[in-house]
Amino acid sequence: MNNSKYDFLKKQMKGNYRYLFTAIFFILTGSFFSFLGPKLIGVAVDSIIGTKPFDLPVFITDIIGRMGGREYFIRNIWIVILIFIATKMVEAFCEFSRLHASNYLGENLGYNMRQSIFERLQSATFEYHKGIYTGDIIQRCSTDIDTVRMFVLEMTDIIRVIAKIVIAYWFMTGISLPLALISFTTVPLVTAFSVYFTGKIQKRFLAADEAEGELQSRVQENLSAPRVVRAFGKQKQERDLFEKGNNLFTDMWTNMGNLMAWYWAIGDLLPVLQVILVLSSGTYFAVKSLITPGEIISFMVYNNMLAWPIRSLGRIVGNMAKATVSLGRINEVYNAPQEDYETGEKFDIKGDIEFRDVHFSFGKQKIFDGLSFTVPAGQTVAILGASGSGKSTILALLARFYNVESGSITIDGVNVQDINLHTLRQNVGIVMQEPFLFGKTIRENISITDRKPDMDRIIQSTEIAQVHRSITNFEDGYDTVVGEKGVTLSGGQKQRVAIARTLYSGAKVLCFDDSLSAVDSLTDANIRKELHKRVEGITTIIISQRVNTLMEADKILVLDQGRIVQEGTHDQLANQPGIYREIVKIQSDIIEQTKQEAKG
Repeated sequence: MNNSKYDFLKKQMKGNYRYLFTAIFFILTGSFFSFLGPKLIGVAVDSIIGTKPFDLPVFITDIIGRMGGREYFIRNIWIVILIFIATKMVEAFCEFSRLHASNYLGENLGYNMRQSIFERLQSATFEYHKGIYTGDIIQRCSTDIDTVRMFVLEMTDIIRVIAKIVIAYWFMTGISLPLALISFTTVPLVTAFSVYFTGKIQKRFLAADEAEGELQSRVQENLSAPRVVRAFGKQKQERDLFEKGNNLFTDMWTNMGNLMAWYWAIGDLLPVLQVILVLSSGTYFAVKSLITPGEIISFMVYNNMLAWPIRSLGRIVGNMAKATVSLGRINEVYNAPQEDYETGEKFDIKGDIEFRDVHFSFGKQKIFDGLSFTVPAGQTVAILGASGSGKSTILALLARFYNVESGSITIDGVNVQDINLHTLRQNVGIVMQEPFLFGKTIRENISITDRKPDMDRIIQSTEIAQVHRSITNFEDGYDTVVGEKGVTLSGGQKQRVAIARTLYSGAKVLCFDDSLSAVDSLTDANIRKELHKRVEGITTIIISQRVNTLMEADKILVLDQGRIVQEGTHDQLANQPGIYREIVKIQSDIIEQTKQEAKG
């Protein structure tokens, strides 16, 4: 476990050390009292039933003498029983207090880790999120965090085990040093055995943990797109793929289980061998009168009490291997590249945009090689182009989801790299082609950026987006719960609610990434009409394949393989050879053909 992992745990332990130290205190106290019982049994056998002088500290022996010595305890044997019960009650109270403190330690630590990871994910870069699977992240933020949390609780068990071993051998050496040394010989053997298995367990657990993440990702994908799976009849294919991943996952955990079976079987055998060794040696010492019957009873009780702590060393070391793997996977998320929301200029954005000689690539795929264009504040620019030509990437670069390789993108003359990210994204509102809605009410979805929603603004936004009437027709109106990812709404309704959400945010630059594709032409025209009428001074970028949507723009850009091949108004481009005129002709022919078929 490297220092960075320790640093992460130290941060999460903030405010929890009091619970850790409280648990340790009661561990040490409880461990001491747990070993007083066998001592009392030995003293009772040798010095009350037998005649051996009391083998106790001097001040306790003096008290016993003043009380009447051995004869007094024979007459009042209930006192011995009462003392024994009292030690067990103190031990039980210490155990309760230890578990109480450990419970708070574990739950608070789990809370801190979950909160920290979630906050880091919120500010992780867009590029990082595109390269991960949701199911894998969920697995790291649930199973892995729980593994680490449980191991930190077991760290108190490490102290408990060590305390019991030290206290036990302190009592045992007081009875018989040679027998204590014989008993201790198995401890290094168990430790060495545990260390040997740790490496094997760690590698197999990592592979199994990653397989679980992949399996969760496949389940998450299927739950996210059930309509797609059924629409294309992919149920059998998805079942086969899941079965393949499930078999791999099962085999890995079966192999892990087989390894752990050997681990526990041998781990259980070693304490048994220790008991046999100590019992044989103790019997020999008793025959030679080197140890009394009471002492051998006490010693054997102590030795049996050591079986659990010694065996626990193996369990703790095995779980340490799992926790190390889990902590490493959590750290990968915690150390994800972060966006900087603190620095940068904050100012009132007007919306004057310029792309100047922009170069950008996705991996080895070149997207833009010197892209340049301007969008004056308050104007509407439309972008047309084939799939993969870079239309959506323009919006992603403008909002700084990605950073350009060279060249610059400026808003009001300020490079977007130098604008505070909160300021930039509050003022660059993007409506995606496939909008995401939270499983909340329509009102909450639209006012997601406002803790105190303004109902008048909400209605104004939905009226512009041509969705107000649809919402009021719902039984619960604006309090209608849209369900996960807006499943209760149609595609067009989801897009219009998303448009209303962006309008409500008050962004000075509105970007529509083919976000009117799911609405009919009339609704499309009405939305654009209301935008022109009610939203003045707003810079607008519209990506669309519909000529009717593009034609009213102040300027149209035609993209082809990352380059602007045509630029101008609708009338200019429609009257010159090129891609735009071809698309106008194709769409006009389709409309005319549809009309003819309707007449026929």
